Amino acid sequence: MKKNLRTQIAERIQSILSEKGLRQQDLADSAGLTKSYVSQIMHGTVNLTLETIESLQKALSVPIIEIPRS
Repeated sequence: MKKNLRTQIAERIQSILSEKGLRQQDLADSAGLTKSYVSQIMHGTVNLTLETIESLQKALSVPIIEIPRS
């Protein structure tokens, strides 16, 4: 069964957090989000805005998703 995009993003973020030895609270603090909201992201229960994805990517210093450029 194919995973939905929210689940794929959550798994990607979890992988990055594990690699960097960070907690959800660390990500929340760095991205200017609440821990509760980050938890919702990690459970795949919220639709992310482009602004939130950008904040997460800046906080993690790596791309979460890649958008093909023409």
